[in-house]
Amino acid sequence: MPTTTATPGGPAGPTRTRRERLRDATTAEIKAAARALLVREGPTAVTLRATAREVGMTAPALYRYVDSHEDLLRSLCEDLLAELGDRLEAARDTVGRDDPVGRLLATCREFRAWSLANPREFQLTFASAADQAPRHHEVPGEDISIGAVFFGVFVEIWSLAPFPVPPDEALPPELAAQLRTFADRVGTDLPLGVVAVFLDGWVRLYGSVTLEVFGHLGFALSDPGSLFESMLEGMRRALSAG
Repeated sequence: MPTTTATPGGPAGPTRTRRERLRDATTAEIKAAARALLVREGPTAVTLRATAREVGMTAPALYRYVDSHEDLLRSLCEDLLAELGDRLEAARDTVGRDDPVGRLLATCREFRAWSLANPREFQLTFASAADQAPRHHEVPGEDISIGAVFFGVFVEIWSLAPFPVPPDEALPPELAAQLRTFADRVGTDLPLGVVAVFLDGWVRLYGSVTLEVFGHLGFALSDPGSLFESMLEGMRRALSAG
């Protein structure tokens, strides 16, 4: 029988070999080096050659741990999304389930806080070209999904105190068709009006944070945080008007 080892809080599993542990440690070091390059110099600096140099190995040797440049970026993005997802869930859960709107606003504030504290990571994960970064955050329900955190709170809000939305048939047909396709993709039977409110909220959140991260609100605001809080207050009023 294979040797097993117990993990804290979980069942026993196969013991990892020394070779596997060394490989995991080297892979983690490579991704840490790639993130350091990202923070220091920006997404375009995260090349295989530069990453290999950062960890003290040759570029060909790096291929034993990553398949390609795209694979390195994808793996880095997945780690960043997992980190952000954990932060969002922790912020959400600082508010009780009896206040789902408050849980949503806490999640929105944490998304902004993480993005402003990690602008290079935000750039790679949310604002890079489609061929440079995975888009897990776009589809609630995937294993690593920022959208799933927000969508889950919307389900909580609707379940506890439904807010006013137009009936499906009152929506413009072209919009309704797209919303229905999206709802089918994420496996929800929520009214299309609720899905529309979710997407509208995500567009406003993502848009406002993106503008602030890239410094595009400085022409008008010295403190964009006040506008952000005003937006959240409007969101609270709309979602609490059941």
